[in-house]
Amino acid sequence: MNAMPRIDRASLMTLETYARERPQFRAKVIAHKKHRTVHLGGHVTLIFEDELTIRYQVQEMLRIERIFEEEGIKEELAAYNPLVPDGRNLKATMMIEYPDPDERSTNAAGSSRS
Repeated sequence: MNAMPRIDRASLMTLETYARERPQFRAKVIAHKKHRTVHLGGHVTLIFEDELTIRYQVQEMLRIERIFEEEGIKEELAAYNPLVPDGRNLKATMMIEYPDPDERSTNAAGSSRS
């Protein structure tokens, strides 16, 4: 079984390049995620991650935090690379969504009870 690709410095865009390419890259990732999304009931969604979806998250964090120094980039890669499936497993982000703030508050409080 082949290992999944890891995100490395060479696979990332510079902040300047990302600023220019972001609209197209974002659209590509959104379209890609549609085929990786599973809705479980009315409030829970799983998004199965891969190198592309996690690389997008890394690029967004670098942009938002304006990280351009090598050490900061290495820290982001160390934090996000474990979220990329390695070929022997699946990894997903679980989103629990309640648009109404009162309902969200009630359900969040209920989920923390033992």
